[in-house]
Amino acid sequence: MNYLKSLKKYTFSFLLFLAIIFVFTFFLSIFHYFDVLSYQAVAVIKFIILLVSFFGGGFFMSVSATKKGWLEGLKFAFVVSVFLLLFQVLGIDKSFRMKDLIFYLVLFMTSILGGMIGIHFTLHEK
Repeated sequence: MNYLKSLKKYTFSFLLFLAIIFVFTFFLSIFHYFDVLSYQAVAVIKFIILLVSFFGGGFFMSVSATKKGWLEGLKFAFVVSVFLLLFQVLGIDKSFRMKDLIFYLVLFMTSILGGMIGIHFTLHEK
């Protein structure tokens, strides 16, 4: 595979991932600021936003692939999770717990599911 094409695919998927997070979090913070949503609702919606962004990233990673969409979703989840894990461990000074492991496993499965669904939307010729 051409390295430039691969880099373009990763960059587009990562930018889509960040765009989903920033746009939805912006609206979520506005709703929370004006007390439209409670704290518990905000926590649940933040998790849903993260799941949607991982799904979208895995989906767009596998659109250009010809086979093994689950692997494309796994690669995307691994790259993004490494950044999230480093930010969590190094930046927040928080230890890694079993709850965090379950959290990352759910994110991985969501990205893999996005990759598996995205492989069916490929535009390659057979």
